[in-house]
Amino acid sequence: MTLSFAVKAGLPEDRAASGVLATTRPGSGLEWTESLWRGLAISFIVGLLYTLVLMGPAPLNPRNVGWMQPDPADQYIGWELFRQDPHWHWPLTYTNRVGYPPGEAVALMDTSVLAVVFKPLSPLLPEPFQYLGIESVLACALQFFFSIKLFRLILGQNSPGIVLCSLFFLVSPPLAWRLAYNFSLGHHWLLVAALLVFFQAQQESPRTLRRFVISALLLAAAAVAIHPYLAFQVVLVLTAAAGSLLWQRRLPLPKAVAFMAAMGATCAIVTYSLGFFIAGGKGYGAPGYRLYSMNLLAPFDPYVYAPFDPYAYGAIWSRLLPHFPHGPVYPGCNYLGAGVILLAILLLLFALRPGKRPSLDRHWMVPLFLCCLVLTLMALSTKVMIGSATLVDLDPRQHVTRFLAPLRVSERLFWVPYYSILTAVLAAPFLLFRRSQANWLLAMALTLQLADLVPLRNWVHWKVNQTQLRPLQSPIWSTLGSVHENLVVLPAWQCGPSSSPGGWDGFRIFGLLAVAQKMRTNSYYAARYTEINNDFHCRQSIAALGERPLSPDTAYVVTSSLAAVIANGPSGPGKCHELDGFILCSAKTDFGLSAQ
Repeated sequence: MTLSFAVKAGLPEDRAASGVLATTRPGSGLEWTESLWRGLAISFIVGLLYTLVLMGPAPLNPRNVGWMQPDPADQYIGWELFRQDPHWHWPLTYTNRVGYPPGEAVALMDTSVLAVVFKPLSPLLPEPFQYLGIESVLACALQFFFSIKLFRLILGQNSPGIVLCSLFFLVSPPLAWRLAYNFSLGHHWLLVAALLVFFQAQQESPRTLRRFVISALLLAAAAVAIHPYLAFQVVLVLTAAAGSLLWQRRLPLPKAVAFMAAMGATCAIVTYSLGFFIAGGKGYGAPGYRLYSMNLLAPFDPYVYAPFDPYAYGAIWSRLLPHFPHGPVYPGCNYLGAGVILLAILLLLFALRPGKRPSLDRHWMVPLFLCCLVLTLMALSTKVMIGSATLVDLDPRQHVTRFLAPLRVSERLFWVPYYSILTAVLAAPFLLFRRSQANWLLAMALTLQLADLVPLRNWVHWKVNQTQLRPLQSPIWSTLGSVHENLVVLPAWQCGPSSSPGGWDGFRIFGLLAVAQKMRTNSYYAARYTEINNDFHCRQSIAALGERPLSPDTAYVVTSSLAAVIANGPSGPGKCHELDGFILCSAKTDFGLSAQ
């Protein structure tokens, strides 16, 4: 006996989906989905082709680092400085080449766990070497692979339907948007895999519970290793799966408690080993919660609102809807797309007709619904906005906000509900129409979706392939590493970008310089900072300029006010020089320049 979609009596057999947990028989045309290696190979080809369409060839060249705008550059800088450290430390991603001299875990710079994988291979890799293009292909390939597995489970023997549904997941706007900015957050396959594990847990098989526990623990560990925002959602889905099994009395309470303890321990061990724990438990709170939240219009609004003018990511829907004014929100993308929206409207109209409504098993539907409801409410934050209007403010004095600050970019928490909605909309046609009709309906909706998302794909391609400015033109910069071991920028970027040399782009300018010259650096861009490091970089190191001479093994880039402090302090005048609009200081050499 297996869990399946129950459909009202009287419908032809061909109208029903093959079942949530259907079995493939020989000759069904789905044999390749049963083969791990063939499935991965086909998914890799699909992922590679989509990445080329979305991003172009530049990011796929490991030697090409000139295309990187700030966020990808930050992840690349973290990887290269981590790679240049000849030693391993604990936690695994720690190095003193970032945040010198205290050091920092590059995991806090959103540097992927792939850095840990590639570091042992570093002697064999070229210089420079960036794996962000490889990571993008991997993310797209696994998105398609796990979508195939998910819809194989839901639709059964329906190869065209499975591929069509999986293509919807591959071209999803949230995934495309992330691949323009933060590559570690582009691993949405983790969320799809969590849904797959959830539905696999509903199978009534002697091996189901054992497979669920093993799959859940491995998936939770992988999610934590890749990104905390993804891990939080994956763990919640897996908790809902355990709750579903507990409700069905297939998982006894003691075993459910043991599973949750094991999952918590797994997450804690991975978190600690990679350096996500911050000393003293402080540092994860950051400004932005409520500001970086999801607007209620986001799933239907074809515009993404940023500090600049709104940009239309939906070619079709934007012609039908006016610009809805938004409040100050984080520029993100949770747009469903015209194909999905119109398909959902059509299905709703058919479902409202008498005798058309399927009944679903509440034992899995309710836990998954509650999981999605919790994540949606968290994504909306304590200040729920629709357009520019505040619908409700649950915490006007922001007493609760400080406890939720670690998840400050809360709009990302809608991704599991997003893919759950997508799953429901794509599976529903097979409950309401004949299989052949449902396949044609999905094909037309996919065509509409692809046409609607042309502006989004064009924007991602443009964003990734922008020409980045190189303000450091003097050949003197390329000699720093031969004379100095360290590059210290004061004030450091993390102390306030507007007051740091280079401004908002300073971490990229001097981070790439440190990488090229194989120097340690103090200035870096991370998702979170420890209070201990902030105190050192933003107070102690600046105060030391007037108290101690400059270190001879360090080159300093400082502001004009700090250059005056150096001249009037123990180091004395003649140590600082103007170069390409910046002030470069050294106790060892004058670089052949006149003093500042």
